This record gives sequence, structure tokens and C-alpha cells, in this order.
Amino acid sequence: MSPTIDIAVHVVTHPQNFMRNPQVWAINWEKLKRARGQTVHHDRIGAPAYLIAPASIDEAHAQIARIRTKVREYADAQGYDLPPSAA
Repeated sequence: MSPTIDIAVHVVTHPQNFMRNPQVWAINWEKLKRARGQTVHHDRIGAPAYLIAPASIDEAHAQIARIRTKVREYADAQGYDLPPSAA
């Protein structure tokens, strides 16, 4: 495996160390999927499953929207070429 894939495997298999920055996890997940010839719809990656949802559905949807935006902003800052939003 290449060093990039090795790092991506480490990040994805140790979410407890990286989920404070979900955008880092999402980008590395995409690297692994791309190495297998698969695609990732970043807008469909929601909040980490272990998070307790906010009290209302509206707050939960707002939180998910913020995470999606953060993933795209981080990818742009790192120079990743993500596919357009499917939403």
C-alpha cells in the first residue's frame, strides 16, 4: 500500500482519535473508496453515529448541514476535487 492509503486506513480505523474533525475522517474515507474504484457522496455523510442527537429534529438537521459544509470547506482548502453535491 502507498503511504497515503496507509494513513487513510489508520484515520478511518481509529475514529476515536479523529472524529473531533469529521472532515478529516470523511476525506480519508473518500481516499479509501476511491482506491477501490468507488465514489463517495460527501453530502450524505451525516453526523458520527455515536453523537447524541440534539433535542429537536430541526437542530439535528442544522447540525448535519454544518458537518456537510465543513467537509466541503476542508476539502476545498486541501485542494481535493470533490464531485458536485447530489442534493
